[in-house]
Amino acid sequence: MLRLRIASSVLLILIACGGSDNPSTTPGESPPAALESQLASDMVRVAPLLANVQSSFIFIMNPGTPMAQGVSVVPDTAPGVPPNTYNFSGTYDGNGDGIQETTLSGRVTFGTDPASGWTSLTGQATLEMRIPVIGYLYQVTVAYSVTSAETRLSGSATFTNPVSGMTTTLTVPAGAPLVLKPATDAPGGIANSCGYSIAGAAQIQIGDTTGTLSSTWSFLPGSPLVAVQNALFRDRAGQTTSLPDSTADLRCGGSGSINDWVAVFDQQWACLPRESGQAKVTIVATGADTISITDEDPPGSSDINTYQAKIVGVSPHAVRGFFNGGPAGNQYREDFTWTLRKDGGFSQFSSYTYTEGPNIGSGGICVASAKRLP
Repeated sequence: MLRLRIASSVLLILIACGGSDNPSTTPGESPPAALESQLASDMVRVAPLLANVQSSFIFIMNPGTPMAQGVSVVPDTAPGVPPNTYNFSGTYDGNGDGIQETTLSGRVTFGTDPASGWTSLTGQATLEMRIPVIGYLYQVTVAYSVTSAETRLSGSATFTNPVSGMTTTLTVPAGAPLVLKPATDAPGGIANSCGYSIAGAAQIQIGDTTGTLSSTWSFLPGSPLVAVQNALFRDRAGQTTSLPDSTADLRCGGSGSINDWVAVFDQQWACLPRESGQAKVTIVATGADTISITDEDPPGSSDINTYQAKIVGVSPHAVRGFFNGGPAGNQYREDFTWTLRKDGGFSQFSSYTYTEGPNIGSGGICVASAKRLP
């Protein structure tokens, strides 16, 4: 993606423990152990969704683009409302399957005019997602803030799985939001969920006909593992059982390799300040942990940039890299994190800064969703 420059919902971070179609329980497991196994499996299954945290808001704030979908964005001109505030509502493809099954509404305030600059955004949103046919139901409320350096999320979510009968809730208090940053090799930026370094704690409860299991999932940016603490099972008769503390490894593509990236992709991208486009991305593996990217933006233009990315942390399906773009005298550097999805495509979050010219020192953020071509 050349900035001359998901589609999963940003709110899926708050439903990361939604049930899977194939429970990981083992025959003969006790009810507490069965729920603990199911929760651990679900968290691993949806870890790549963390890479989409920022994506939805950046996409829908570029009205008229393919990824904006059915969400309308209108300025909030009510008295006393901060400048650059917008209300948004409509339907959205929250799980990337091509069906707009999510109803979304909320408010966002930008630190500057999103058409001409970028500093930050803050806001609140609610959604209800009903998955067709199988009837999964997600209900979420979230408060968020996004800068070039990090994203902060707090709120609550409920997920109901009609297949397994399980209900899962997740809560992150407003006073102690989760803080997400792209992972780096620095001691305080180790990847603990795909290509991201997360700090904070989430209270999670999962329940079925046998009882409920509650626990605290603590993310430490200096550790690749997530601490699962204070796990307590309460059966339907009110009897409680404490489970020992444990750890969870939320690597994505744990059994995969760098070769899983090798393909040609159709990429849709959007940025703040507002800008959007399309690129053809061709990826080849150049080592055990590196890929080479040929980026033609737009497709068929012969405007090509080639750059590298490397596995970040222990997740072969998460890579990080950078490229330099722009004309001579007005170039910028863009640092990106890509996460390979279950459907074979990948998602992106990136930030860029001008390194020369009249805009030196300023920049913006971008997101992208790429589909694998046949």
